[in-house]
Amino acid sequence: VCTGLLPDVLRAFHDRYPGIRLLIEEGGSHDLVRELARGALDLALVVLPLPTPSPALTTVELLREDLVVVSSPDAPAPGTGRTVRIPDLEGERLVMFRHGYDLRELTVAACRAEGFEPDFAVEGGEMDAVLGFVRAGLGVAVVPRMVATRSGRGLRVTPLARPGLHRVIALAHRSDVAPPRAARELQRMLLER
Repeated sequence: VCTGLLPDVLRAFHDRYPGIRLLIEEGGSHDLVRELARGALDLALVVLPLPTPSPALTTVELLREDLVVVSSPDAPAPGTGRTVRIPDLEGERLVMFRHGYDLRELTVAACRAEGFEPDFAVEGGEMDAVLGFVRAGLGVAVVPRMVATRSGRGLRVTPLARPGLHRVIALAHRSDVAPPRAARELQRMLLER
């Protein structure tokens, strides 16, 4: 989300409000929800559904994004080459995100729903590390289309066959405390995009 959605919005926000200093913290939805609850963040971009739904948070859906499979062009393509089904990932070595990362939970759950346990070649990375490990030919990964499009140099990008997998990105803030004006303006600009 930080590399695909935010740069253009933050540039427009900074152009309009040059005196406002923004502090961006990256993390999984679990971590961000916890930081919102303790008042350390004004707004968060989270993946729905939340791991533990919280009545103290208000969420507004921003976008629904398809997930794709990325692999090294030097390795055999997973699936048919045109699409990948989740069962095609059985026996593939996966490059996996760290525990608590939403894409890890979604990918593992999809594999288990098809009756197999995923095989990890490398695990524990954030997005840039995962993409680098895939480029190096260590395995394949399931990532958002937006990330694959922006960071896809040196990667083969293959769509998942229908029904595929997707993630829903939402903007969240505490329900019991109104966000400060700067956060409300940033929220407005995100919703317009």
